[in-house]
Amino acid sequence: MKKATASADWFAKDAELWLTLSDVKNLAEVIVNGKSSGVLWKKPFRVNISGALKPGNNKLEIKVTNLWVNRLIGDAQPNVTNKITYTTMPFYQANSPL
Repeated sequence: MKKATASADWFAKDAELWLTLSDVKNLAEVIVNGKSSGVLWKKPFRVNISGALKPGNNKLEIKVTNLWVNRLIGDAQPNVTNKITYTTMPFYQANSPL
């Protein structure tokens, strides 16, 4: 979670405040001050946060959901003690590309 300060002059009448994430792999949920502003799943990974952002201090959280294959590769790493996934067909190894 990050904190962001929004200037009061950003909130002019009819102003729209947008958050743009440069690149996401593969889904991202944007939460501003505890309020979900939407799930981004394609470019330009941009969401209107006007209804959630307030002047002053704000809490910003971005939850990213990645591909299942990356979780399998992560669990195959040699230093992992608590694996999250299980598969009967281990197609992906610790050195497989993410």
